[in-house]
Amino acid sequence: MITESIIKDLEEIVNRGLEDAAIPYAKGKSIRIKQFVIRESSKGFLIYNSVENKQVARTQFKSTAVAIAKNLALNNDITNKVLSIDNTLSKHYNDALFYKHMIKKSLNNDIKDIRRIRLDISIAKSAELRKDLDRFIYC
Repeated sequence: MITESIIKDLEEIVNRGLEDAAIPYAKGKSIRIKQFVIRESSKGFLIYNSVENKQVARTQFKSTAVAIAKNLALNNDITNKVLSIDNTLSKHYNDALFYKHMIKKSLNNDIKDIRRIRLDISIAKSAELRKDLDRFIYC
């Protein structure tokens, strides 16, 4: 017979084992990697160190937050590098939104062609930056 207390005990055992591993796991509305917690807010993704009870960083994208938290959990402080990538990625994301809007609203075909080229450049740069982030996450 499975009871609520058995389920809670099993969940505590599993969570206790995951706290020592440097793999992300979701607990409630947050993502935990060892002692680091990632929470979504209206201003982006916030990374907290639960041992010191202080905010480590704030990012625009979840993948950059995971990269920072994972590397901090492994004692690699790459926060400044990843925040730089996050800022550049945010710039290209906003540029892409602007170019899409201009393509949709513009009546001049020459302007549309120029904006399509710039949109392609922003998408290519964003893909490049995502590959850089993937190296920080998966390596």
